[in-house]
Amino acid sequence: MHRNKAAPLLLAALLLGSPASAREEAPADGRAVMARVDQRPRGADELVRATWRLVDKRGGERVRETRSWWQDARSREDGLHSKRLILFDAPASIQGTGFLVHGRSDPAQEDLRWVYLPAVRKVRRIAGVDRDKLFAGTDFTYEDLGERDVDEDTHALLRSEEIDGRLHHVVESRPRGESAWSRRVQWVDAERWVIRRAEFHDQAKRLAKILDARWREEDGIWFWHRLEMQNLRRGSRTIVEVEETEHDRGLADDLFHENTLRLGVP
Repeated sequence: MHRNKAAPLLLAALLLGSPASAREEAPADGRAVMARVDQRPRGADELVRATWRLVDKRGGERVRETRSWWQDARSREDGLHSKRLILFDAPASIQGTGFLVHGRSDPAQEDLRWVYLPAVRKVRRIAGVDRDKLFAGTDFTYEDLGERDVDEDTHALLRSEEIDGRLHHVVESRPRGESAWSRRVQWVDAERWVIRRAEFHDQAKRLAKILDARWREEDGIWFWHRLEMQNLRRGSRTIVEVEETEHDRGLADDLFHENTLRLGVP
Protein backbone atom coordinates (compact mmCIF):
# COMPACT_ATOMS: atom_id res chain seq x y z
CA MET A 1 0.00 0.00 0.00
CA HIS A 2 1.33 3.44 -0.92
CA ARG A 3 -0.08 6.69 0.46
CA ASN A 4 0.49 10.29 -0.59
CA LYS A 5 -1.08 12.74 1.87
CA ALA A 6 0.53 15.84 0.35
CA ALA A 7 -0.86 15.63 -3.01
CA PRO A 8 -5.12 12.55 -8.87
CA LEU A 9 -7.27 10.13 -12.89
CA LEU A 10 -7.74 9.36 -16.43
CA LEU A 11 -7.91 8.89 -17.04
CA ALA A 12 -8.56 9.94 -18.52
CA ALA A 13 -5.25 9.25 -19.35
CA LEU A 14 -1.95 8.04 -18.00
CA LEU A 15 1.43 6.87 -17.32
CA LEU A 16 4.98 5.78 -16.14
CA GLY A 17 8.68 5.41 -15.81
CA SER A 18 11.69 3.87 -17.57
CA PRO A 19 15.51 3.83 -17.36
CA ALA A 20 17.48 6.96 -18.18
CA SER A 21 19.00 5.19 -21.18
CA ALA A 22 15.59 5.43 -22.85
CA ARG A 23 16.34 9.10 -23.50
CA GLU A 24 19.15 7.97 -25.83
CA GLU A 25 17.00 5.46 -27.70
CA ALA A 26 14.37 7.47 -29.53
CA PRO A 27 11.29 5.39 -30.43
CA ALA A 28 10.92 4.62 -34.12
CA ASP A 29 7.51 6.23 -34.50
CA GLY A 30 4.48 7.66 -32.71
CA ARG A 31 2.92 4.27 -32.03
CA ALA A 32 6.12 3.09 -30.35
CA VAL A 33 5.99 6.10 -28.02
CA MET A 34 2.36 5.47 -27.04
CA ALA A 35 3.04 1.75 -26.61
CA ARG A 36 5.74 2.63 -24.05
CA VAL A 37 3.20 4.80 -22.24
CA ASP A 38 0.67 1.95 -22.24
CA GLN A 39 3.21 -0.62 -21.02
CA ARG A 40 4.46 1.42 -18.06
CA PRO A 41 4.44 -0.28 -14.64
CA ARG A 42 1.52 1.03 -12.61
CA GLY A 43 0.37 -1.87 -10.48
CA ALA A 44 -2.69 -4.08 -10.80
CA ASP A 45 -5.16 -1.58 -9.33
CA GLU A 46 -5.43 1.79 -7.64
CA LEU A 47 -7.60 3.80 -5.22
CA VAL A 48 -7.40 7.60 -5.36
CA ARG A 49 -9.01 10.16 -3.05
CA ALA A 50 -9.01 13.55 -4.74
CA THR A 51 -10.28 17.11 -4.55
CA TRP A 52 -11.75 18.69 -7.68
CA ARG A 53 -11.87 22.48 -8.08
CA LEU A 54 -14.22 23.74 -10.79
CA VAL A 55 -13.22 27.30 -11.72
CA ASP A 56 -15.53 29.29 -14.02
CA LYS A 57 -14.49 32.08 -16.39
CA ARG A 58 -15.15 34.71 -13.71
CA GLY A 59 -12.95 32.94 -11.18
CA GLY A 60 -15.82 31.49 -9.16
CA GLU A 61 -14.92 28.15 -7.63
CA ARG A 62 -16.81 24.99 -6.61
CA VAL A 63 -15.13 22.13 -4.77
CA ARG A 64 -15.85 18.41 -5.10
CA GLU A 65 -14.42 15.37 -3.28
CA THR A 66 -14.18 11.97 -4.94
CA ARG A 67 -12.93 8.46 -4.57
CA SER A 68 -11.96 6.57 -7.71
CA TRP A 69 -10.93 2.98 -8.31
CA TRP A 70 -8.99 1.67 -11.32
CA GLN A 71 -8.13 -1.88 -12.37
CA ASP A 72 -5.80 -3.15 -15.09
CA ALA A 73 -7.88 -5.66 -17.10
CA ARG A 74 -5.42 -6.47 -19.89
CA SER A 75 -4.64 -9.98 -18.61
CA ARG A 76 -8.31 -10.96 -18.56
CA GLU A 77 -10.19 -12.85 -21.26
CA ASP A 78 -13.30 -10.62 -21.42
CA GLY A 79 -11.83 -8.20 -23.97
CA LEU A 80 -11.35 -5.30 -21.53
CA HIS A 81 -8.35 -3.00 -21.25
CA SER A 82 -9.18 -1.33 -17.93
CA LYS A 83 -12.00 -0.48 -15.53
CA ARG A 84 -12.63 2.74 -13.62
CA LEU A 85 -15.21 3.78 -11.04
CA ILE A 86 -15.63 7.35 -9.74
CA LEU A 87 -17.92 8.31 -6.84
CA PHE A 88 -18.55 11.82 -5.48
CA ASP A 89 -18.51 12.06 -1.67
CA ALA A 90 -19.02 15.82 -1.25
CA PRO A 91 -20.68 18.26 -1.27
CA ALA A 92 -24.09 16.92 -0.25
CA SER A 93 -25.72 18.30 -3.42
CA ILE A 94 -23.75 15.87 -5.59
CA GLN A 95 -22.97 13.10 -3.11
CA GLY A 96 -23.53 9.63 -4.56
CA THR A 97 -23.16 10.68 -8.19
CA GLY A 98 -21.06 8.05 -9.93
CA PHE A 99 -19.44 7.05 -13.20
CA LEU A 100 -18.29 3.62 -14.36
CA VAL A 101 -16.33 2.80 -17.52
CA HIS A 102 -15.17 -0.53 -18.92
CA GLY A 103 -12.51 0.20 -21.53
CA ARG A 104 -12.51 -2.35 -24.35
CA SER A 105 -9.30 -3.55 -25.97
CA ASP A 106 -10.82 -3.96 -29.44
CA PRO A 107 -10.58 -0.59 -31.23
CA ALA A 108 -13.72 -1.47 -33.20
CA GLN A 109 -15.82 -1.73 -30.04
CA GLU A 110 -17.18 1.22 -28.08
CA ASP A 111 -16.22 1.43 -24.40
CA LEU A 112 -19.03 0.69 -21.95
CA ARG A 113 -20.03 3.67 -19.79
CA TRP A 114 -22.65 4.19 -17.08
CA VAL A 115 -23.59 7.16 -14.90
CA TYR A 116 -25.67 7.24 -11.70
CA LEU A 117 -27.64 10.34 -10.65
CA PRO A 118 -29.04 10.10 -7.09
CA ALA A 119 -31.81 12.62 -7.85
CA VAL A 120 -33.49 10.14 -10.21
CA ARG A 121 -32.11 6.99 -8.52
CA LYS A 122 -31.29 5.46 -11.85
CA VAL A 123 -28.22 4.08 -13.60
CA ARG A 124 -28.10 5.30 -17.19
CA ARG A 125 -26.02 3.76 -19.94
CA ILE A 126 -24.09 6.46 -21.82
CA ALA A 127 -24.45 6.08 -25.57
CA GLY A 128 -21.52 6.72 -27.87
CA VAL A 129 -23.12 9.92 -29.16
CA ASP A 130 -22.88 11.34 -25.62
CA ARG A 131 -19.15 10.69 -25.24
CA ASP A 132 -18.42 14.41 -25.66
CA LYS A 133 -20.78 15.52 -22.86
CA LEU A 134 -19.13 17.10 -19.82
CA PHE A 135 -19.11 14.98 -16.66
CA ALA A 136 -20.83 16.40 -13.55
CA GLY A 137 -20.15 20.03 -14.47
CA THR A 138 -16.38 19.49 -14.86
CA ASP A 139 -14.29 20.16 -17.96
CA PHE A 140 -13.72 16.43 -18.51
CA THR A 141 -15.94 14.61 -21.01
CA TYR A 142 -17.07 11.03 -20.49
CA GLU A 143 -14.54 9.98 -23.11
CA ASP A 144 -11.72 11.80 -21.31
CA LEU A 145 -12.32 9.73 -18.16
CA GLY A 146 -11.70 6.42 -19.90
CA GLU A 147 -8.46 4.97 -21.27
CA ARG A 148 -7.82 4.49 -24.97
CA ASP A 149 -6.15 1.36 -26.27
CA VAL A 150 -3.04 2.20 -28.30
CA ASP A 151 -4.58 0.99 -31.56
CA GLU A 152 -7.80 2.97 -31.19
CA ASP A 153 -5.75 5.76 -32.80
CA THR A 154 -3.08 6.26 -35.42
CA HIS A 155 0.00 8.00 -34.04
CA ALA A 156 2.55 10.29 -35.68
CA LEU A 157 5.78 11.40 -34.00
CA LEU A 158 5.91 15.14 -34.77
CA ARG A 159 9.11 16.18 -33.01
CA SER A 160 10.98 16.12 -29.70
CA GLU A 161 11.41 19.15 -27.46
CA GLU A 162 12.01 20.13 -23.85
CA ILE A 163 9.46 21.06 -21.16
CA ASP A 164 10.83 22.19 -17.79
CA GLY A 165 14.28 20.95 -18.83
CA ARG A 166 13.07 17.42 -19.69
CA LEU A 167 12.99 15.89 -23.18
CA HIS A 168 9.50 15.08 -24.47
CA HIS A 169 8.30 13.32 -27.63
CA VAL A 170 5.37 15.14 -29.24
CA VAL A 171 2.84 12.69 -30.70
CA GLU A 172 -0.28 13.45 -32.75
CA SER A 173 -3.04 10.83 -32.25
CA ARG A 174 -6.04 10.59 -34.60
CA PRO A 175 -8.98 8.27 -33.87
CA ARG A 176 -9.62 5.31 -36.16
CA GLY A 177 -13.32 5.31 -35.24
CA GLU A 178 -15.81 7.57 -33.49
CA SER A 179 -14.44 10.06 -30.99
CA ALA A 180 -15.24 13.43 -29.44
CA TRP A 181 -11.90 14.68 -30.79
CA SER A 182 -10.51 14.97 -34.32
CA ARG A 183 -6.99 14.67 -32.91
CA ARG A 184 -4.96 14.91 -29.71
CA VAL A 185 -1.39 16.19 -29.45
CA GLN A 186 0.50 14.74 -26.48
CA TRP A 187 3.86 15.55 -24.90
CA VAL A 188 5.38 12.31 -23.54
CA ASP A 189 8.28 12.39 -21.07
CA ALA A 190 11.16 10.57 -22.81
CA GLU A 191 12.40 8.90 -19.59
CA ARG A 192 9.31 8.40 -17.44
CA TRP A 193 6.86 7.62 -20.29
CA VAL A 194 4.09 9.75 -18.83
CA ILE A 195 1.95 12.35 -20.59
CA ARG A 196 2.95 15.81 -19.37
CA ARG A 197 0.62 17.84 -21.61
CA ALA A 198 -2.18 17.12 -24.08
CA GLU A 199 -4.10 19.31 -26.53
CA PHE A 200 -7.59 18.28 -27.66
CA HIS A 201 -8.92 19.41 -31.07
CA ASP A 202 -12.65 19.26 -31.78
CA GLN A 203 -14.34 17.99 -34.93
CA ALA A 204 -14.10 21.48 -36.43
CA LYS A 205 -10.29 21.18 -36.08
CA ARG A 206 -10.18 23.87 -33.38
CA LEU A 207 -8.08 23.61 -30.23
CA ALA A 208 -10.73 23.05 -27.55
CA LYS A 209 -8.94 21.97 -24.36
CA ILE A 210 -5.47 21.72 -22.85
CA LEU A 211 -4.48 19.23 -20.14
CA ASP A 212 -1.52 19.82 -17.81
CA ALA A 213 -0.46 16.77 -15.76
CA ARG A 214 2.02 16.63 -12.88
CA TRP A 215 3.56 13.37 -11.69
CA ARG A 216 5.06 11.81 -8.57
CA GLU A 217 7.00 8.56 -8.07
CA GLU A 218 6.63 5.99 -5.30
CA ASP A 219 8.33 2.59 -5.27
CA GLY A 220 8.95 2.61 -9.01
CA ILE A 221 5.41 3.67 -9.91
CA TRP A 222 4.76 7.10 -11.43
CA PHE A 223 1.26 8.42 -10.76
CA TRP A 224 -0.29 11.79 -11.42
CA HIS A 225 -0.90 13.97 -8.40
CA ARG A 226 -2.36 17.03 -10.16
CA LEU A 227 -4.37 17.50 -13.36
CA GLU A 228 -5.60 20.77 -14.80
CA MET A 229 -7.99 20.73 -17.75
CA GLN A 230 -8.43 24.13 -19.39
CA ASN A 231 -11.60 24.50 -21.46
CA LEU A 232 -11.00 27.14 -24.14
CA ARG A 233 -14.65 27.12 -25.23
CA ARG A 234 -16.07 27.92 -21.80
CA GLY A 235 -13.12 29.80 -20.38
CA SER A 236 -13.23 27.45 -17.37
CA ARG A 237 -10.78 25.09 -15.67
CA THR A 238 -11.02 21.90 -13.64
CA ILE A 239 -8.15 21.13 -11.27
CA VAL A 240 -7.91 17.66 -9.72
CA GLU A 241 -5.45 17.11 -6.87
CA VAL A 242 -4.67 13.82 -5.14
CA GLU A 243 -5.07 13.68 -1.38
CA GLU A 244 -4.26 9.98 -1.01
CA THR A 245 -3.48 7.05 -3.27
CA GLU A 246 -3.15 3.31 -2.69
CA HIS A 247 -1.91 0.67 -5.16
CA ASP A 248 -2.28 -3.10 -5.46
CA ARG A 249 -5.16 -3.47 -3.03
CA GLY A 250 -6.47 -6.61 -4.74
CA LEU A 251 -9.75 -4.96 -5.76
CA ALA A 252 -12.61 -7.39 -6.44
CA ASP A 253 -14.09 -7.57 -9.94
CA ASP A 254 -17.63 -7.00 -8.63
CA LEU A 255 -16.60 -3.53 -7.43
CA PHE A 256 -16.70 -2.40 -11.06
CA HIS A 257 -20.39 -3.22 -11.56
CA GLU A 258 -23.54 -1.18 -12.17
CA ASN A 259 -24.86 -2.21 -8.73
CA THR A 260 -21.95 -0.42 -7.08
CA LEU A 261 -23.18 2.84 -8.61
CA ARG A 262 -26.58 2.34 -6.94
CA LEU A 263 -25.34 1.05 -3.59
CA GLY A 264 -22.10 3.01 -3.24
CA VAL A 265 -18.88 1.92 -1.49
CA PRO A 266 -18.51 2.24 2.31
